[in-house]
Amino acid sequence: MGIKRKLQVLLAFTALLTLSLATGCKGFFVNQPTALAVNPPSPNLGQGQTQQFTAVATFSDNTTSDVTKNAFWSSSAPCTVTVGTSSLANSTPGFATAIGTGGSVTITAIYNGVTATATPVAVTGLTISPCGLNSNGNFKAGTTQTFTALLDGSPATGVTWSSSNSNVVSINSSSGLASFVTVGGPVTITAAGQSNTGQLNITVNNTGQ
Repeated sequence: MGIKRKLQVLLAFTALLTLSLATGCKGFFVNQPTALAVNPPSPNLGQGQTQQFTAVATFSDNTTSDVTKNAFWSSSAPCTVTVGTSSLANSTPGFATAIGTGGSVTITAIYNGVTATATPVAVTGLTISPCGLNSNGNFKAGTTQTFTALLDGSPATGVTWSSSNSNVVSINSSSGLASFVTVGGPVTITAAGQSNTGQLNITVNNTGQ
């Protein structure tokens, strides 16, 4: 290969390398989220009430965008307030439901590594667990479940259990063993003990989801 041809090949390779580096740098400086806000920040949520939270991201170019549907949502106390997230089927991201009692709750949204929270004011009392598959208050007809009442994270003693509709959910008053008799709901189960009460809203369906 002649010197001229070698120079042409070298120049072509240099141009290609320069283009690749430029493209890589452009990708490196893609507009990234720098902050996230969840709204409303602290709504009151009575048992059975719902709230649609939204997540708005601020980007490095100072623009904003609603990223509610793309954020990962979670609840610190899913047996008190459950929240839908993009990773769960049949759920609406950011849509929260107060299904039980318990106390303080933090709703967290994460988008591209940026985190923000909201702190809904929920009903206090005994926390009843578990609260169904995916922590959504749903249980499958024809199955049984023993419930536990917690006070400040520890098992409550001397608890008496009851159901608002024993035709759908029957529960043993002393053991907390519940039978999900047929599809229906919501049914409220109540735990009373240690000068406190707690409630959990249950829906019985054919899948538990």
